[in-house]
Amino acid sequence: MREKKTTKKYHSQNKAYLYLLPAITVAALFYWYPSLKSIVESFLTVNQSGKILGFAGLDNYRRLFSDPAFINSLKVSLTFIALFVPANTFITLLAASLTRRPSRLSFIPEYIFFAPVAVSLSAYSLLMRDIFRGQASVLNNLLGTTFSGITSAAGAMAVLVVLGIFLDFGLDYILLICAFRSIDSSVVEAARMDGAGGWRLYWLVEVPMIKDTVLVTVFLALKDAILISAPIIILTEGGPFRSTETVMFYYYTEAFRSGNRGVQNALAALVLTLAALIMTIYTTYKKIKEER
Repeated sequence: MREKKTTKKYHSQNKAYLYLLPAITVAALFYWYPSLKSIVESFLTVNQSGKILGFAGLDNYRRLFSDPAFINSLKVSLTFIALFVPANTFITLLAASLTRRPSRLSFIPEYIFFAPVAVSLSAYSLLMRDIFRGQASVLNNLLGTTFSGITSAAGAMAVLVVLGIFLDFGLDYILLICAFRSIDSSVVEAARMDGAGGWRLYWLVEVPMIKDTVLVTVFLALKDAILISAPIIILTEGGPFRSTETVMFYYYTEAFRSGNRGVQNALAALVLTLAALIMTIYTTYKKIKEER
């Protein structure tokens, strides 16, 4: 009998892996293989056509970190992360908190807050460019202001942060609103019976119960902040004066404009290492929490 149960469990696991096989195959072909290839080639000399010319050691990394443009892109990326991640987390959490109680009309704010997902990244970027393109922008014409917008370094960074929030808002809002509404109502009622209400109920009961989801939205925002490039290409092209040239925009210019394969592979290897480090931190946190 025990042998039959073991056999059945074995076949069930094999069936599960069979369903996962297409996804694993796609990931292996389009993620794992290119990632491993980039890491290996970051230690080699490769020409623009992809031909390996010899062993480079750490020369590609030395060239990367000796480039002032790359150092500037690191500073810009860190600035964007420091501004975007907290602002995005606060605004999406605020919106989800204000609409966490379901009602007859709750579908209206839900629809409005989720609507940004239906618009493409390129469309948003073009729209923001016209609204904030400088003295002749749509915003200045409507309000009679003189906001410099994307023509100044500070203005361009502010507009980029706002654009990033728009792009991430819909998904993060849905995750948070679902987390709030999945809280066991008996726990909330018990807290109310114990005298908790208003802000105390929110901060001491509800928010702690969705902290894992909040952490997920923070990691998603961090990932998007590190990888942001397409909105910059459309909105500012790295300007003015390289004030919005992030690490991934630098990668775009080196890999697709300059054809610098050595620096391209070195930077790809660094980004992959950083992504692996972030995922390791997150999974370690989850494991420690589950063991408690």
